[in-house]
Amino acid sequence: MKAVGLIVEYNPLHNGHLHHIEQARLKSNAEVVIAVMSGNFLQRGEPAIVDKFTRAKMAVKQKVDLVFELPTVYAIQHSDIFAHAAIRILNELQVTDIIFGSEQGEMKPFNTIWQQLNNNQHQYQTELIDQLKQGNNYPQANKTAIESICPNLPIDLHKPNNILGYSYLKAQKKINPELNLDTIKRIQADYHQEQVSQPITSATSIRYQLEKSLTEYDYQDLSIPLTSYHLLQNYLNQSSIFHKWELYFPLLKYRIISDSIEQLRMINGMTEGLEYRLKDKIIESKSFTAFIERVQTKRYTKTRLQRLFTHILLQLTKDQVTEQLDQIDQINELRLLAMTNKGQTYLNQLKKNKTIKIISQLKKGLSDTLVIDEQVSLIYYLPLRMESQLLLRKQEFSPPFNMHTD
Repeated sequence: MKAVGLIVEYNPLHNGHLHHIEQARLKSNAEVVIAVMSGNFLQRGEPAIVDKFTRAKMAVKQKVDLVFELPTVYAIQHSDIFAHAAIRILNELQVTDIIFGSEQGEMKPFNTIWQQLNNNQHQYQTELIDQLKQGNNYPQANKTAIESICPNLPIDLHKPNNILGYSYLKAQKKINPELNLDTIKRIQADYHQEQVSQPITSATSIRYQLEKSLTEYDYQDLSIPLTSYHLLQNYLNQSSIFHKWELYFPLLKYRIISDSIEQLRMINGMTEGLEYRLKDKIIESKSFTAFIERVQTKRYTKTRLQRLFTHILLQLTKDQVTEQLDQIDQINELRLLAMTNKGQTYLNQLKKNKTIKIISQLKKGLSDTLVIDEQVSLIYYLPLRMESQLLLRKQEFSPPFNMHTD
């Protein structure tokens, strides 16, 4: 059976994602669609609106055959680490193709940049370091360094999916150049768009509306499949909330106030004395939004700060993350969240050849990577009522959702 791989977050799954799934299957001529999906905290350093189990169900109800969790320690890093871990996992799962969405919509510009940078690595690194020393944030410094080698840049590297796409290409070249990497164009909706558009909108715009109310809209208003809408309703009935940073702000504030400067300094992503700035700004901040506005500067972008705050909330230290990143090419356990019968057949076919262990539910003796994921799950559900926490936590110890049997 031929398989195509997708790297996703589905926060939540909407009509644009349906287009991606359909086009990936068509472009690759694959029988099986495999998604590697961020867990409860996402690449831009924010909690997912609903938990990983709900989002995995959204996926298999729209013809994704297998949904695996991208371990948290990789899912909440910058694009190069995020991409490398995801490509590495899909390669281990023996996909022949990986299809991603981008604003660019074609591979040639990505390959052009990669070829030129690959031939001028020293110049690129020198310019990148110089730009960072000048106080530019990494995305701007990276773009300027690339433009020093490719003055007529054939792609907009300010666009979030283009940035990720280039990281996917770099990872594919390192891990398995034989993998077929391709892209489809992101249509109609911009990533940061806040107003809902039909029939395709951005996940950002959907979350923006859901912060107001789910009951005011039907699934067509939100440009999402009916199955996603029902799953959002079910989660809201169980939890009474959709997750967002503001709900975790009291926990974050407690950590920053109670931890010593030395303890904060140990957190992954804490650099250049930023711990002093956090201590200074947290006391009078009444909300997460107010806090991040106080801390944000030209150098410290909102996304970078959100990732740092996620590491503080989850208590992930530099030593812990470094140890995990050193093992990024030896990921040996993978959590399966949901599947179809066709996906289960594919897994059975893989058993003879695969080098990665598939974990169907949490149990004793897990790798350090999955132990972190278990702790993250406990923290993710903390804003909920205790009975809801206990109910939703049970999913960690249950078999993967199978669309045809559950």
